[in-house]
Amino acid sequence: MTETAGVRRREAAVIGLVSFAHLLSHVYLIALPPLFPAIRADLGVGYAELGLIMAIYAVATGALQTPMGFACERLGARPVLAAGLLINGLAIALVAFAGSFRELAALALIAGVGNSVFHPADYSLLSRSVDGKRLGMAFGIHTFGGSAGFAVAPAVMVGLAALGDWRGAMLAVGLTGVGLAAAVQFSGRLFGAGGQPVKARPAAGGVWRTLLTSRPILMFLVFNFGFAAANSGVSQFGVAALTEGYGLSLAAANTALTLYLGGSLVATLPGGWLADRTTRHNLILIVCFGVSSLFIAAIGLGSLPFAIIAGALLAGGALRGLSMSARDVLVRRAAGDVPVGTVFAFVTTGFSVGGAIAPVIYGLLVEWGSPQAVFWASAGFGLICVATVVPERWMAAAATARKASAAAEQS
Repeated sequence: MTETAGVRRREAAVIGLVSFAHLLSHVYLIALPPLFPAIRADLGVGYAELGLIMAIYAVATGALQTPMGFACERLGARPVLAAGLLINGLAIALVAFAGSFRELAALALIAGVGNSVFHPADYSLLSRSVDGKRLGMAFGIHTFGGSAGFAVAPAVMVGLAALGDWRGAMLAVGLTGVGLAAAVQFSGRLFGAGGQPVKARPAAGGVWRTLLTSRPILMFLVFNFGFAAANSGVSQFGVAALTEGYGLSLAAANTALTLYLGGSLVATLPGGWLADRTTRHNLILIVCFGVSSLFIAAIGLGSLPFAIIAGALLAGGALRGLSMSARDVLVRRAAGDVPVGTVFAFVTTGFSVGGAIAPVIYGLLVEWGSPQAVFWASAGFGLICVATVVPERWMAAAATARKASAAAEQS
């Protein structure tokens, strides 16, 4: 009993530390936008230039995630996470001293390098440090942390700026990352072997071959593209669509969006509980994304009372949040002998691609006078997720193929 209690306490500490790092990474992702007006007035840069800075940050993050997965294998996920926190935190802190667009752009690039470590390192640490029976909840708490980071970032940044100015706000949140980097680096005993290099790792060429030929892994790459594209429609353009197409006030539209985001955030924790108590993770994804797409598409019919619109967004967001731990458990299964951090890094690239392409589509729909189509497009991208849920027989076939390949190499 004492040993079990000790193990669970250690796992809880690991989950808490990793999830807080995830929360901070999401704060960093949107730390600048709430301060754009102040930065624009201070530095004389335009909104287009500020948007380019955010694009640089996102591209650097997406491009380096898979290489960081390999770094986690070779160097250990703990030091990689600590280094990423340090680089990201220092870059964000140094934004406080920026005096031009070029300096902001350079720091955004450096921050993106630091930010690229979080998904590969986080998932590697959780997968190797937490018992498989509790991994669904661990993934749920981790996802909750990231979503909470997005939720609190605007209030945190505006609040800190109100105490001083935008530079002080950036310095404060940046130095928080530096402190957390030290905590992670000196927590070797807490993470144990889970934070150390992978001892028996396949050759890099074999890993890339698996990533590019495994049907389950490729399907999860497309799944994440669909999820990011579906989510960005509501989260980024839902307010514009509701005000332009349905005549809702800005306050009412933002209330509806808050319900969507809040439903998604709150549902991640019961989603983790559910993922630990079932083996039908495929079914969870199909039902959640199928039904949520129906709710979101219904909003596109127009002429609906506000209560129905708000309820549909709440239900759609909750169902999408409920599914996330099931997805993560399936990705871990699909990884097989390939280091988990590398696989998560690879499939997470789908998020970056979806998040880059979809906003352009949604913006054009609103610009062309079809705001209701934002919800239809979001639902359509959600159905891509349904279509790419990996059948159980594919998972089994992929595992068999990996074993056969390993046996052939040994012989």
